[in-house]
Amino acid sequence: MARIFVSYSRRNKDFCKQLTDELQKREFDFWVDWEGIPPTVDWMKEIEKGIEEADTFLAIITPDWMSSRVCIDELNIAVKNGKRLIPVVPSDIVWDSVPATLAHLNFIFFTEAFDFNEQVNKLFTALDTDYDWLKTHRRLQVKALEWERSEKENGFLLRGRDLEDAEQQISINATKNPNPTDLQRDYILKSRQETDRQNRIRTNSLRAAVVVMLGIIAALVYPYVAEWVAQGQARGELVEIAAGSFYMGSTDPSMVEFGERGEWLTNLPTFYMEKYEVTNRQYALCVTYGVCTPPGNPTYFRDTDNKEYPVLHVNVYQANAYCHWIGRRLPSELEWIRAARGLDSRRLWPWDDTPPDSQLTNMPFDNTFETNGAQPVTSFLGNKSPEGVQNLVGNALEWTSAYYLESYYYGSDPYDMNNYWDGQDETYDGTRSFIRLGGGWQRRIYHLAEIAVFPGENTDANTGIRCASD
Repeated sequence: MARIFVSYSRRNKDFCKQLTDELQKREFDFWVDWEGIPPTVDWMKEIEKGIEEADTFLAIITPDWMSSRVCIDELNIAVKNGKRLIPVVPSDIVWDSVPATLAHLNFIFFTEAFDFNEQVNKLFTALDTDYDWLKTHRRLQVKALEWERSEKENGFLLRGRDLEDAEQQISINATKNPNPTDLQRDYILKSRQETDRQNRIRTNSLRAAVVVMLGIIAALVYPYVAEWVAQGQARGELVEIAAGSFYMGSTDPSMVEFGERGEWLTNLPTFYMEKYEVTNRQYALCVTYGVCTPPGNPTYFRDTDNKEYPVLHVNVYQANAYCHWIGRRLPSELEWIRAARGLDSRRLWPWDDTPPDSQLTNMPFDNTFETNGAQPVTSFLGNKSPEGVQNLVGNALEWTSAYYLESYYYGSDPYDMNNYWDGQDETYDGTRSFIRLGGGWQRRIYHLAEIAVFPGENTDANTGIRCASD
């Protein structure tokens, strides 16, 4: 398979030949149709296959290229498959005619006003940027297409180490170019759900065998007893959050002037919130028993010095899986605000109205981009809510089960209390945006209820977990 697919109009063949000669000198592997595909071959399928198996789609943009139906079809195939697009321009063009999928990119010009060799070097730099991710993206897209064309047979899904690697790569490179495609995300999600389903089947089968095979009951029971003990070790201390009314939204008039949704009174029944953020030690127990997958940054997670630091680099699916494993769930946005603000209080911060500083919370201040990193979850003893929940602000952003609702935050629609994920695999959609709260060691917030919106399948170095319970 070729690393680069070169799309050009036959009327610009001379420039295409000049450019591909340079690619050949640098030993770049490319696919270009010089003479046309033999008549015995399904022509468009061969083109599509060449694009699907390439890392990069290099388009030679000219008026002839933009007026060519075939060239535009090639571009659409590349966009559909999430390929990195690199447009080069050898002559003057009418910019209003440039396809919208290319118009926002950085073009590399080879017109008379530019030095050819300098522009060639720019092209090589672009081709070599994030090359490891390009290879991973291409391999994953090819596998996902095989799965799709096989009518989504389970036999084509990812498993084991391949699945874990794919989940980690998608998480780490979620914002890079090329972006993960919708097909890739769906492929990985279905792979994870099928793996979880198979794990549940295996678990249920083993449990049934305990009843049937009384002669070996001790050997079969031991793993479950050990897991039950581990679940108890993983459960953090719960704080009772009493039923009653509280204020949602911003209670700071200056924040409302900047466009934040203002305060309004609502109420909740009694629930429980974990006193501290979930630690690497607690989450590692869930990983040990195969229920949770490792976070996106294994170095931070596995460091023995970080055992009592908050687990980070987890997406909402991982956070939910952990909470379910210990018999709990993710808090709703309303529950998180209630736990932080207290009953019938307009307080600006969990501790009181005192502005946050480096003695109260682990969060950037002034012009500082970040602190020295995450800190143990029991740090900053003054950072506690009226009921005693610790470190709700700073250290780690915390996932909630609430979906983001733009018409509420940037409009006047009422709050939809049913707009949340119920935590079931069957209803999970990682492309939907969820709400995180509390700020983090790299992310400052300016009032208690300030939200951070993120697709559920994504994560970063600030994002962690705190579980709740009825």
